[in-house]
Amino acid sequence: MKIRDLLKRIKDSSGRVKLITLLGITAMALILISELLPKSSSKENKEQTEKAPAVSSDFAEKAEKRLEALLSEIKGVGKTELILSVEGSEEYVYAEETETASEQKDKESSEKFKNKLFVSEHSGSKEALVKRVINPRFNGALVICEGGGDVLVKERVIKAVSAALDLPTSKICVECRKY
Repeated sequence: MKIRDLLKRIKDSSGRVKLITLLGITAMALILISELLPKSSSKENKEQTEKAPAVSSDFAEKAEKRLEALLSEIKGVGKTELILSVEGSEEYVYAEETETASEQKDKESSEKFKNKLFVSEHSGSKEALVKRVINPRFNGALVICEGGGDVLVKERVIKAVSAALDLPTSKICVECRKY
């Protein structure tokens, strides 16, 4: 009841300006309070995260397994584990045709662009034609192997990983496996 009385007094006095000011301050206070309260994670957000395709992690896992197998074949390396850090995700570049139309009126000119995607049909369904796939970039590599304590083996592994992933040697770490 006190709030009603306060609002009535504000309305009756010089009124509207004070009422609008009070409502604005109340709205800002509510916004501030909502920012300070902990955010609850909803089931919807969790489901979206779980269902999101892990393209870059699949790509990295396949590359890790393949490179692990190759590195373990190098003389003196032995059993190997590899972790790769990846930036970005797989990107698709679609085949398309661009039409450009230019118009010039007095001192102003304008251009219109129209893009057409090429579509292929397979068994009744239409799909955009993929021109190329851009894989994510590797940022670094950690190699743990039995021969990692030997300087010559370490150098061979660094050179092999650098050549395979096009990484600078400064972004490759080779360590000895714990026995």
